[in-house]
Amino acid sequence: MNVMGARPGMSVIAALATLLSAGSLYPLFQDRSWVVPAAGAVAVVTAAAMIVRRLRLPPVFDLLAGPAVLLLYVTALYSGASAILWAIPTPGSLGALADVLREGGDTAETYAAPLPVNDGVRLLTVLGVGLVAVVVDLLAVRLRRAAPAGLPLLAMYSVPVAVPAESVHWAAFAAGSAGYLAMLVADARTRVTGWGRPVFTPRPDREEPAPRPTGSAGLRVGAASIAVAVAVPVLLSVLLPGVTSAGMFDLGDRGTGGSTTITTADPLVDLKRKITRLGDEEVLSYSTTARNPDYLRIYALDRFDGNRWTYSPLSAGAAPPIEKGQPLPVVPGLSVASAEDATTEIAVGEKIRDMQFLPLPYAPREVRIDGDGWRADRQSLMVFSTTGDADGMAYSVDSRRATPTTEQLRRAGLHVMPAEYTRLPDRLPAELTRLTRKITAKGATPFDKAVLLQRWFHKEFTYSLDPAPPSRMSDLVAFLRDRRGYCEQFAATMALMTRLLDIPSRVVVGYAPGSQGEDGRYVVRQKDAHAWPELYFEGSGWVRFEPTPSGPGAPDSVGIPDYTRQPSRQTEAKPTPEPAGPAPAPTAAAGETPGAAPLPEAPKTQAPEAMASRGSSVPVGWILGVLAMVLLSAALRLVREAAGWRRWAGADDPAAAATAAWAQLRADTIDHRLGWNASESPRGVLRRLGPALGPEIAEPLARIALAQELSRYAPPGRLQRVTPQGLRADTKAVRAALASSSSSADRWQARLFPASSLDVLRRAADRLRGLVERRRKS
Repeated sequence: MNVMGARPGMSVIAALATLLSAGSLYPLFQDRSWVVPAAGAVAVVTAAAMIVRRLRLPPVFDLLAGPAVLLLYVTALYSGASAILWAIPTPGSLGALADVLREGGDTAETYAAPLPVNDGVRLLTVLGVGLVAVVVDLLAVRLRRAAPAGLPLLAMYSVPVAVPAESVHWAAFAAGSAGYLAMLVADARTRVTGWGRPVFTPRPDREEPAPRPTGSAGLRVGAASIAVAVAVPVLLSVLLPGVTSAGMFDLGDRGTGGSTTITTADPLVDLKRKITRLGDEEVLSYSTTARNPDYLRIYALDRFDGNRWTYSPLSAGAAPPIEKGQPLPVVPGLSVASAEDATTEIAVGEKIRDMQFLPLPYAPREVRIDGDGWRADRQSLMVFSTTGDADGMAYSVDSRRATPTTEQLRRAGLHVMPAEYTRLPDRLPAELTRLTRKITAKGATPFDKAVLLQRWFHKEFTYSLDPAPPSRMSDLVAFLRDRRGYCEQFAATMALMTRLLDIPSRVVVGYAPGSQGEDGRYVVRQKDAHAWPELYFEGSGWVRFEPTPSGPGAPDSVGIPDYTRQPSRQTEAKPTPEPAGPAPAPTAAAGETPGAAPLPEAPKTQAPEAMASRGSSVPVGWILGVLAMVLLSAALRLVREAAGWRRWAGADDPAAAATAAWAQLRADTIDHRLGWNASESPRGVLRRLGPALGPEIAEPLARIALAQELSRYAPPGRLQRVTPQGLRADTKAVRAALASSSSSADRWQARLFPASSLDVLRRAADRLRGLVERRRKS
């Protein structure tokens, strides 16, 4: 079979497999405008590779032609005005491309998936898909290695699986798998049919078997494998209701015995995405009997791991179900302060999706909503569902809002909250502690210190949507230095600083009250998404603070609570006692975090603990790193294959074949980490490798060593019995023996990162250096 053959059919199948696998990227983007440019990149890369093979150019041109044509393609799409003939790059067009790439990188860092699609995001996608197409075509078509060509396809598929996005649909998985299997079958069919039609010896007592289509068995096995992979999660979700297709391997909170968990969005990153859009899309509308509408809470984030705020694990087993006419768990800490009762009727917008946490005024006392599966967490009073959502639904809630006076908050005694609400990471910047002490030095009570912090934020900071979502401690330090940011940063920083003062705190994500319409109902829109801190004071419970200053882009309905304004003596109202009930139970401290995105189009991910460790924006660095490793592997394999082709290209006589076989043995030995000593004789190599490879490979190895010895020392006539075909078969047998006798790690390293390629490059560099020195001397 001719390695230099064009194989146009295989080229088309490899391109189709790349396109089908690229379809799995759809959860990363808000629209499909990236599809056509990405398909065009695959088409031009494939066409360039086919032309290179038709011209029978060396394999290295396959690796060079694809990226070169891809550069011309993206130049024409995104910076053609600065290019020659709209496609040939110039310094100006390359600078424009760099600007577009920076735009895409900023978008990926700023937003959670699904990303808004702009030119920068499209360019990143086109480059990624195009480079994958280059590697797949090189491996599957030119090097005839269809199986390893699945690695770049898998790398592309792993991106939407690894980032906080919606799960990849089974149809996308099946399509990508079918493309890869088709590539394997086509490659196998090409290899088998290269030997010609099967020949059967006729026998009078037996009919000649009818020829079967090549690859039909492989197609049946592949189709069955895809069907099983798609059907098993569905069957498990039917037979085992506690296992869902969204998290088939999520066992939930093991301490509750069969509790159900659900996937969740990172509330803070999704909040950033909503408020930067400043969208007017209606999230919900409501009417209330309260004199002044309150904020609507969704998440209460009580855990800070040193990088991000998340909430304690929730589980259906530990959260009591909501029943009509039955009150929710007791409001923590509300025993002295006066309170205002209100009833709120809420209608969720028709376009909202996956609202599995209910926006509610704090503190909810009774919730009336259709459907089963709604539960209330005892400590945070977050209301969530494990089986459904509130999309387009209407529900009502009775709430009790604490209305403490300034003096009541000042007289609050020692808190009795769990340590989770004051826990701090092991290492905090020393300047953060010093700054907190300095700002609150004049505060006589914990409440006074909290008010001083709130006033400091309003006085010293400005509102801005420019900073990216904080994902590590250095982001907090930068926020304190630059003194500008948006609600999440103000809420998270004040909550952390109050914990330094031993005040229980948490970060709350939800919506500001919104605007009142002519019909008296309040309308909450995407731009009203907001975050604020809640602090705990014994007797009043959890009360809201508002460190976020007003500014362009901030919700209009944000306001400072009355009890944090200039202190004034007020007549204390008669406290409204809480009904008797069980004591608050602390939230579980271990297990998987359930939840779901209450904000529209919220991205789904794994537990917040996992999100905190890896970040929630699209990991462009990881994606580029994976692609770089794939390209490095392809380049090394290409160098090895090209060197092997060059060894045997002119090995038509026995002496040249002996030299080529010895060089091939050297390369294979180096690849499998068995070492090679240039001063070692052929017989020395035979004595060293023979015992390691076994007796069955002794003869092929001995023939290679003998041929090399005769080519060095014997007269030319002694090599007449040596044939190039025989030595080539011997080298293949020895290579297989080397692979089977090596460990799995060494075997995979030889396949993916062959060390002999570096040896080839090093010797080429030595020859080039010698040539330069000789020319310099002459």
